Amino acid sequence: METRSQAPSSVSLLVDSHVHFHELFERDAFLDAALANFQKGAAELGLDHPFLGCLLLTEAAGDHWFRRLRDRAGGGSGGRWTFERTAEPGSLMARHPDGERLLLTAGRQIRTREGLEVLALVSSDQFPDGLPLGDTLTRVRWSGAVSVIPWGFGKWWFYRGGLVEAVLRRPQWRGIFLGDNAGRLSMVGRPWLFRQAAARGVPVLPGSDPLPLAEHAGRAGSYGFLLQVEMEEGRPAESLRRRLRSLGVQPRTFGRCSSPLEFARAQTALRVSRRAQPAATAGRSTAASQWTP
Repeated sequence: METRSQAPSSVSLLVDSHVHFHELFERDAFLDAALANFQKGAAELGLDHPFLGCLLLTEAAGDHWFRRLRDRAGGGSGGRWTFERTAEPGSLMARHPDGERLLLTAGRQIRTREGLEVLALVSSDQFPDGLPLGDTLTRVRWSGAVSVIPWGFGKWWFYRGGLVEAVLRRPQWRGIFLGDNAGRLSMVGRPWLFRQAAARGVPVLPGSDPLPLAEHAGRAGSYGFLLQVEMEEGRPAESLRRRLRSLGVQPRTFGRCSSPLEFARAQTALRVSRRAQPAATAGRSTAASQWTP
């Protein structure tokens, strides 16, 4: 059943802006962990009022978890969580038996010709991999999606770092965000491009970025930001998109980046898992590839 549109109401959203659901994850455990992580984030921020956790999916080419959930919404979900369609194609409400809800929005992660990533947030459109960065950003912006260039291990060094800096400098790319993620090594400090973004008033949107590793099944919702949104109940994705487009200051964040041990374990596990992959499927996940320089 479609949710009826209602008058906008002010909602405190805790937003994880970089979410992957991998095939090795179990759906209910993934959502349970996301809810628990958002609750920890609310406590960290000192929120004393209700909030709604929001997972912005960033699915790679060939991944269609959101579409499968939406296709089955309203029927038997085969688990604790149930899913309710909204009045728009790019959002779903996930509901726990105790009444807690999570907002899920469609989105894509696109790999550019240079090996950078671009996130097309809050969008159900499809985008091709392999185009130059400028062409990719143009397509994402024309679609109406929220454009983010996320940090990736080794991806912002040398020539590619210069490309990202050029985006920050040029007026025609105003409105494009940078993205942080929980896998970044905390002890080395913030990347220099984040400092460049801050100097130019470009917010950095954090997200958890779960990798295709069993230990990352509980990562969603662990790193993100707080946003106050005038939200139509039936059109939450459009309300969120509109709010993000108007965002001119760095929002309050919750969660943290990786410790040296967590970072080393993830790098080692990724390399081991890739060596174990059959040749036919090796390299399929851009979520994993963004962690290799």
